Amino acid sequence: VASAPSFIKRELKGDAEAEASYVSSYDGSISMSYATSAKATKNKSAKEAKEASTKATKAKVSKSYSYSMSYGPGCERSKCVDPDVPRFIVDRSVDIGDTLLQKEPDMPKRCGCDCYTLKDSGDNPPFDLELGDTQRFAYRKVTSTNFSIKSRACGVKCYYDDEGEGTPLQLTYGRVGLEVRQSLDPFSANVFISHVPQLRAEWSGREKYNGTPFGGVDYSPDETCLWITLTRKGDKFTWTYAYDAYIPGEECESEFDIDLGFDPVEVVIDISETVYVGLAVSSEVYSGPNSSCEYTEAHFESIEFVCEGDSC
Repeated sequence: VASAPSFIKRELKGDAEAEASYVSSYDGSISMSYATSAKATKNKSAKEAKEASTKATKAKVSKSYSYSMSYGPGCERSKCVDPDVPRFIVDRSVDIGDTLLQKEPDMPKRCGCDCYTLKDSGDNPPFDLELGDTQRFAYRKVTSTNFSIKSRACGVKCYYDDEGEGTPLQLTYGRVGLEVRQSLDPFSANVFISHVPQLRAEWSGREKYNGTPFGGVDYSPDETCLWITLTRKGDKFTWTYAYDAYIPGEECESEFDIDLGFDPVEVVIDISETVYVGLAVSSEVYSGPNSSCEYTEAHFESIEFVCEGDSC
């Protein structure tokens, strides 16, 4: 699929009926794959041409990084998501600001009906907001000033290369979280609400293009998974973190919201109506044992995107 286009035109009808024909292209985008065979159709009847085209399509899809059909239309929704809310489907994933790109192209992959797995590229230079954002970002472009995205964001795997020196200790996951961006430029206005699994919660962004970055941390939520909610109402963005519930059978109900004390949980951003909404992972530079993960893999589970507008 190396020749597949690096973009798609997405026509959502509220329920992702078209998703079964989406396949991952080589360069890390999601493309709509229509296999045709001019040679097969030239001298055949309409019925034979249709059968040949179907066979060619199946052959092409089988060699692609396709979604599991079990996660296609009609799959079982997460019980933590409102079944009346359309599934969140990403348009594409990109590396923003990274110079150390992944060794192999990688796409967010389905880990459930309302779940994506995303692996970052191992950032270089180190995470420094003054020098621009560095992250892997899987997004959906929307036009709305009233929406909310929520997910259980988990660090699931830490990749490293120890060169035979033994198992590294105390490796630090990358940042895993939800983001809204004005553009895909590293200095874009944005809000990135994340956590470093097993260590801390973080939030960062810019109020305008190339503006002074803002950010903060809270070290109390040292969990592998956190529920993160990011909401836009006009130009105001608010967010919350929450732990998993510890009540059997009520895993969708947060135990309680994490109290971030005096730190701000809202910000006003100079940003357009049309924005990029999605999932982001950002690792530090891997420098061997006892440093950060070379690559961070994350699960974004029970994604729920509620949006008002004509282009959600």
